[in-house]
Amino acid sequence: MISRNKLCSVGVVIRTKDRAVLLRRALESVQQSTYENWKLVIINDGGESEDVDWLVSKIFCGDTRVQVIHHPVSLGMEAASNAGIAKLDTKYAVIHDDDDSWSPEFLSSMISTIDRKIAIFPSIKGIVSFTNIVYETVSGNGIIIDKVKPFRSDMIGEGFLNVQKMLIKNQFPPIAFMFDLEEARALGLFNESLPVLGDWDFNMRFILKHDIWVLPEYLSFYHHRTSASGALSNTIYCGHKQHKLYTQKIRNDLIRKAVGEDGRFTFNMTVLSEIQELLDWSIHNRSVEQPKWRKKLSTVFRRVRNFLLRRGN
Repeated sequence: MISRNKLCSVGVVIRTKDRAVLLRRALESVQQSTYENWKLVIINDGGESEDVDWLVSKIFCGDTRVQVIHHPVSLGMEAASNAGIAKLDTKYAVIHDDDDSWSPEFLSSMISTIDRKIAIFPSIKGIVSFTNIVYETVSGNGIIIDKVKPFRSDMIGEGFLNVQKMLIKNQFPPIAFMFDLEEARALGLFNESLPVLGDWDFNMRFILKHDIWVLPEYLSFYHHRTSASGALSNTIYCGHKQHKLYTQKIRNDLIRKAVGEDGRFTFNMTVLSEIQELLDWSIHNRSVEQPKWRKKLSTVFRRVRNFLLRRGN
């Protein structure tokens, strides 16, 4: 029988490598949480250990809820996530990247909300908060905030997360997602063969099995440094070509799984209609100065839809 202590507990995994100025903020983000029943595993994935150990000692002062693991060599982001999760025995888990942050109320609000929603909808196994994207610049040992704005607020709203939208584009960053740890393990956790977009791959596999609830409170912060290079950079900018490459690979893999053994697509009319509605929305929200582009793209989308319908009949 699972104890009440475990039912309410959250495991937090921070993966880091040679980014002490950012890691300090992430550690303080957890330490300042108003919710106290958490465990933190910090995976130093091939970086220098001295700064990590010093920061943990200074911020947590020997707190037994905190564990640090040093990898002699880097194993990659998804392997680091899995290594941290392997040390958890909590009900829920969150991947807290070393450059992102939370509001102090993040965990308490997420826990109280998912507890209420699961009582009504047992299919819910995860929850995401609204997110602010923070554009910033690192200067020496300081961080300058340049701009803050909502992240994809036009595509995500309170209630059940939309499966179709998730299949087209990732709807939230790891910092915003708290998930049932047992269910995540049943899915095989994160795909360690993916150098980028491992979170999107995991999110899609998760939502194809379980419901995810959206909490409309801006409790998580997704930090971007558009001009940074080296250790301080974001992979979405410094690894743009790799992101583009693996976006297509992940989509290809998904389509193959959607094809039955007889070679026929298993999409139904409802899914196709939802996809068409989303694509139409994206077209109509483009600049009005591009009517020819919009008309051509709309034609292509409808041809794809009709092709899938023919294959499904």
